Amino acid sequence: MSAPIPLADSINSARSDEKIEGHLADIGIDRSSDESVYYAEDDERDPDVILARFLKLGTSAWTPEEEAKVTRKTDWRVMLWACIMFFSLELDRANISNVLTTDFLENVNMTTQDYNLGQTVFLITFLVMEIPSQLLIRYLGPEVWLPFMMSAWGIVAMCQAFIKSRSVYLLLRALLGACEGGFIPGLVLYLSSFYKSHELAVRYSWIWSSSQLTDVVSSLLAVGILQMKNVHGWWDWQWLFLIEGLLTAVIGISTAFVMPSVRKKNISRVYTPREVAILRAKVLLDDESKLRSLDRHPHFSFNIRTIVMSLFDLYLFPLYFLGFFGFIPSLQGKSYLTINLKAMKFTTLQSNLLAIPGSLICIVCMLTISKISDWRKTRWVFPIVASLWVIPNLIALIALPDDASRWSRYVCLTLIVGYPYFHPIMIAWISQNSNDHEHRTIAAAWYNIFVQCGKIAGSNIYQAKDKPFYHTGNSALIGIAVANALTAVGVKVLYSYTNKKRSNKLAEMTPEQFEEYQSSTKDKGNRRLDFKLYT
Repeated sequence: MSAPIPLADSINSARSDEKIEGHLADIGIDRSSDESVYYAEDDERDPDVILARFLKLGTSAWTPEEEAKVTRKTDWRVMLWACIMFFSLELDRANISNVLTTDFLENVNMTTQDYNLGQTVFLITFLVMEIPSQLLIRYLGPEVWLPFMMSAWGIVAMCQAFIKSRSVYLLLRALLGACEGGFIPGLVLYLSSFYKSHELAVRYSWIWSSSQLTDVVSSLLAVGILQMKNVHGWWDWQWLFLIEGLLTAVIGISTAFVMPSVRKKNISRVYTPREVAILRAKVLLDDESKLRSLDRHPHFSFNIRTIVMSLFDLYLFPLYFLGFFGFIPSLQGKSYLTINLKAMKFTTLQSNLLAIPGSLICIVCMLTISKISDWRKTRWVFPIVASLWVIPNLIALIALPDDASRWSRYVCLTLIVGYPYFHPIMIAWISQNSNDHEHRTIAAAWYNIFVQCGKIAGSNIYQAKDKPFYHTGNSALIGIAVANALTAVGVKVLYSYTNKKRSNKLAEMTPEQFEEYQSSTKDKGNRRLDFKLYT
């Protein structure tokens, strides 16, 4: 939860205590115990009993060393496998770029326009499944739905080895998008129940670093697998789809047995009952709205009002806007990188290897800015940093003469792909400023929908008539990057103004009036006067 606004300090603790106790009762945890000391036998006790006592006593109930130990265990037990899960997602949705360095299009009698259509179909079905997938995750739990999704798209990915025509290609890309849609916000929601708000950006950066690392591994795998020409009568690209799809299916099935669940009383044999209670208590004391993640009873609810209100949330919509436009200037370079390299007369082997440095640079930049963001507890400045990184390189691509060295152009393209990717910071920002568990679930899905829609819009910026160097397209990307920076400044101004206005209103209240507000207000989530928007 965000830092309390001054007047709330005197009574916010009592209000939170009452609210949490009510939620605990709803999900079947008794918090009536008067225990207030540490018991050596905690390691053998019911984690629910320990959790109830910890929530009553606050963070003084355990030591910083204990919390650090629990966080380390969570990093190894939860985050590491989450990175592997994301690795499988990126492997199967991005290996099409490796396939394009082969004779795939010619083998199945397709054109570049057919390929672009397939990518659009993939994104559309991906988007359509975002909200339904979140509803299923809330009902079944991420530990059930996410492994099912992974196994399903692994099977579909393998089936791509049997593409014989344009229609089969479009069908399988549609099915792949439908199976993967909703996975990202589902994984984000799952991880948010294990960490405090200010711990999330750097953890999400690990997830997206695994995505960039996947691009490196995928390129290296492609170098080897694409040597399998005419093995048992199969094309090289068929072996690539089959092997990488099989790998994903294996990871998906394994996830069903390996993935810990915070909704289970005993999360994992890795944690003692006391550590389970520390893990849950530290998150709930940081943000009480995450308490619903402990609910162990399936419940399906479809509230169209919540879905619509999440979309038109005044304080989240500017972040959706940043998600739509924010990544177009760089993702265009990434999407067309192998195509551009091939157009620059690099061989298939060279093109796949030359795609690696951009991904490695992006990993370093992303980890660095995410760490700084969590450390400084600030978000708004990093879309500006990304724009200032991309703009000079886009200008250089436009200024380079057509007969310039291909290596000069390659350096600019690599730096554009390797820019400071601030997507993990945005996801953490969305989560923090939702201030409500159900709202957070839907908001994460809406944000990802906007990001994917941005990809669709961005795919039309580079036009065939602008080939091979896309001067007009790059000029448009510069304008988008400038708009992104200005939007980030606008968000900062909006949030700061709102926080100041709320603080002034609270300062005018007496403690009794504030308590009355707390008990009777209909304001929810980020509209509450006692909630401070993160900037």
